[in-house]
Amino acid sequence: MDTVKECVKDCVDYFKDPELVARFQRSFGVVRYGSSDNGVTVPSLDNGESKTSNGNALRKSNDVNHTITNKFWYYLFLFGTYLGDEIGYAIVIPFLIWNIDSAVARKMVLVWAAVMYIGQSIKDIVQWPRPECPPVIRLQTKWSIEYGMPSTHAMISIALPFSVLYFISNRYQINFSIGIIVVFLWCMLISLSRLYLGMHTVLDVIAGLLLATILLIPFVPLADVLDRYLMYNEWTPLILIVVTVCLVIIYPTSDQWTPTKGDTTIILGTFAGILTGGWLIITLDIQDDYRVMNPMNNPISWPSIYDLGLIVIRSGLGYCCIVLLFLIIKYILCVVDKILIKSGMRIFDDALNRHIPLLDITYKYLTFYLVSFNIMVLIPMLQKLLSMSRQSFYHEAK
Repeated sequence: MDTVKECVKDCVDYFKDPELVARFQRSFGVVRYGSSDNGVTVPSLDNGESKTSNGNALRKSNDVNHTITNKFWYYLFLFGTYLGDEIGYAIVIPFLIWNIDSAVARKMVLVWAAVMYIGQSIKDIVQWPRPECPPVIRLQTKWSIEYGMPSTHAMISIALPFSVLYFISNRYQINFSIGIIVVFLWCMLISLSRLYLGMHTVLDVIAGLLLATILLIPFVPLADVLDRYLMYNEWTPLILIVVTVCLVIIYPTSDQWTPTKGDTTIILGTFAGILTGGWLIITLDIQDDYRVMNPMNNPISWPSIYDLGLIVIRSGLGYCCIVLLFLIIKYILCVVDKILIKSGMRIFDDALNRHIPLLDITYKYLTFYLVSFNIMVLIPMLQKLLSMSRQSFYHEAK
């Protein structure tokens, strides 16, 4: 037994070693300078601009003198990490709703919210730091103050594409082999990007992949059952709000402030908004959702040039509406704040001051709930009004 424990400890220590990450970075062209001033341009991940590594340049606390010798890997892994964060979600989820199948999107969001909530909670419970810098070169600062174990990017890299593949294969005839290849490439790109950017140890990534795989076993079939129940229950809006707000309240908080609770609130608000919107359009009989109850295994054909053009226009209109909705909601909250200031009941200090955790969480939940709700309801109705909506199953079945 002692031998097994020692073996496990040695494996954990090995995969947790930051030098493994540093070697991985070097193998893909991330090179550290010593104390010399080479004047080499270093791309910045945060704003897309470049910085020159000279002594006079302003640097973030975890920046070091380094250069990128292979720009291909840099931009590929940068793209990969964006697939697993807010930008990726904001593109993938609406695209599925508007162009593929809203029922698939709802179920995927169910799995996504459950996996992310558990992963984020474990981060703040375990409280393992990210890999030491140096020897690791930190190429991204966005999540630097979060804990690292497990990698939620790695969890989503397998949970999101696999759940989409599973739900689509239950409703349409697809080439499952091609789907598996896409899932594998998606997973590898996002997971390896976290090592390349110096954000996680190998152990963080492995733990994230294993945890997500374990969670998918119950959550994927459960999502089918929950979606069917929620879409046809008259109390669904209240159930979703009560459950998500309670989950935010009981979310484990660590001694040191991290943005994970705020990010989890965004996920729960999005989840509640998407499913509430789906419930409304089915309740009002705006959209026929017959395939949720009776999968027909319809074959998927490649879109024509006309269909591709329509997808681009439809999606472009939808993404513009999302930006507009964010601006409108922020403006409304600012107006409410000013009214409350005059009445002596100030809620959003200094026009949505993010340094007040409770107000920050309330703002994020309301904003993403309302925007996500309208991604399911208002934007598809606008697309239909302009004769560019996706053909519903009801008409295809006819």
